[in-house]
Amino acid sequence: MTTGTRTALVDKFSYPLDIGMPDTDIKATKAALRQFTLHRLHAYGIEIGDGLRLMELAAENNSWSRSATSLADQILARAEDPELPKTVQGQAALFARASALQRISQVMDVENTPERRATYLAAADNFTRARAHDSRYEHVVIDTAGGPVTAWVITPNTAGPHPVALVHGGVDGWSMDWEGTALPLVEEGFLTVILDGPGQGETRFVYEHYLTPDWLDSYKQVCEYLLIRAAGMPVTAVGNSMAGALVILIASKYPIFAAVCSNGPVISMASTLVRHSYAKKLSTFCGTNPPDKQVRAVFESMELSVDRIQLTCPYLLLQGDSDPMVSLADGERLLKQVPAADKQMALFERGEHVINRYPADKHHITRTWMRDRVDRALLAASTPRM
Repeated sequence: MTTGTRTALVDKFSYPLDIGMPDTDIKATKAALRQFTLHRLHAYGIEIGDGLRLMELAAENNSWSRSATSLADQILARAEDPELPKTVQGQAALFARASALQRISQVMDVENTPERRATYLAAADNFTRARAHDSRYEHVVIDTAGGPVTAWVITPNTAGPHPVALVHGGVDGWSMDWEGTALPLVEEGFLTVILDGPGQGETRFVYEHYLTPDWLDSYKQVCEYLLIRAAGMPVTAVGNSMAGALVILIASKYPIFAAVCSNGPVISMASTLVRHSYAKKLSTFCGTNPPDKQVRAVFESMELSVDRIQLTCPYLLLQGDSDPMVSLADGERLLKQVPAADKQMALFERGEHVINRYPADKHHITRTWMRDRVDRALLAASTPRM
């Protein structure tokens, strides 16, 4: 490079150096590379280029966790460099990218450690900074029977009142991760409440509110909050993976919902406890080093048994025909067991768990079906009975 060319160089983008691979990270890194495709990372809020670099670094024998946090540190250094030009939207994008990388850095963790808590809270702080300029966003804490739960609420810019959509993630994806599911619903006029349920996200790491066999009791106050925000408009729910089952159980016990959509609902969470590493991950939802008996009791309480499925509102099941956690036969059996008169399945060819390879189609059918069912409910409510 000539001196003149070097003078014209205004910025440089590079891969982080000296990351390394501690022996303790080898197994988790290999597992992450097996489990996370680029499109799955994108579904969790990871920018495509960040996801590609993360996968490359991990494949080059660097720790998954350290690679993700190193990439986040690079982005934060750029955001905080006083010599670089800044705009509100540009800063928001940088903080959002850093937050997503910090969150994905600990997705393979199977213990609740102070370091994990610190990383997650840093991610939450950066997400807050990313959305501080956007008046549609608010962070709320809901007091429940089991303890506080946190949520991000996104309100449309249009005049209210608005129908409400509860958006609920599962084992790996929590509130901030499912912003991408919430925003299409916001565009359809829904006020969305993206929840960190018991054992998830900030509910876990700030308030130490974990899952117990009585987890469903905490959703009484959540449902009351949804009704308050709806101000007479319909309330709906979208659940992913484990929460695809949870929203069925929630709506069965608290029949306030006008429509429910499950994406990859796991029929039997307790049956997944036979996988040792996955069982350790699930145990972190129940506290710090909880006894196995307690963990099993918690996840048996989520079983989608026939006696627990009392859902009568319109129901949409998103099903992948290649889902390793919820087979097509399981999905068809569940659909038969749901007593709702209006129930449908959307089937995705080669669809994996929670359908990350079909992002546009997944969001399209969810938003249009949900809007249609809410409009039907509003029309029925406004039509005089003969």
